[in-house]
Amino acid sequence: MELLPLNASHDALLRSLQLQDDVWEFVGPLPEPEQDDKHRLFAVMEGQIPIGIGGLIRSQAFDGKDFEVLCALRSEAQRRGLAKRACELILTWAFDTAKVERVIACIDDNNEGARTIAKKIGMKELCALPPRRTVYVKYRDERSLTRA
Repeated sequence: MELLPLNASHDALLRSLQLQDDVWEFVGPLPEPEQDDKHRLFAVMEGQIPIGIGGLIRSQAFDGKDFEVLCALRSEAQRRGLAKRACELILTWAFDTAKVERVIACIDDNNEGARTIAKKIGMKELCALPPRRTVYVKYRDERSLTRA
């Protein structure tokens, strides 16, 4: 699995994800890539096949001061551990390349799959965020704790 910068060649992927009920229910409309690097989005690739998108977006929580991990996979790529692996790659990029100090995830309380992935990649519950969301966080200096 690898991450490739999201570009116009991935428009069909974005459109297919926008039509998935689980993306609308838990993620909402997907952000468009921006020129000013406010968002950094990638195509999640399994070999030569784009299976989803992932990356960092400026979070709506905490006055927009944090970056939030985003990962949305096509239905046929779910439940195979690929979302966990994609999130690990995104966090590695966030800490090693983008040099962010922390990454958060604002997860709907009904999205058990995303909550499980957040815990598996070493994110810790930070606080509740109305309505019905929980914020998870991982700090750059905590990376070595989950690689062991």
